[in-house]
Amino acid sequence: MAKITYIEHGGKEHVVDVANGMTVMEGARDNNIPGIEADCGGACACSTCHVYVDASWVEKLPVKDDMEVDMLDFAFEPDETRSRLTCQLKVTDALEGLIVQMPEKQI
Repeated sequence: MAKITYIEHGGKEHVVDVANGMTVMEGARDNNIPGIEADCGGACACSTCHVYVDASWVEKLPVKDDMEVDMLDFAFEPDETRSRLTCQLKVTDALEGLIVQMPEKQI
């Protein structure tokens, strides 16, 4: 289990425990956190679970695969370094304290 902080675009924080094996997207969905739509259900077929990872976490996360990089091209105002799709971030104990911020909107 990892404690993850989701920050809405307006600044409201949601700190939740997410079980190992789930994705960061599923943690948001299951805890009714606004700002992550996840239209494709986690299949990496859209960009509606896009977030900006806190700068302190960028180097700690697994490298983006080609499919995630391609989908991020469709995200709202992607940041080459900090943008991630939460459906591609599997929760482990190593993600304890992860901080993600939602963009202004999902497209």
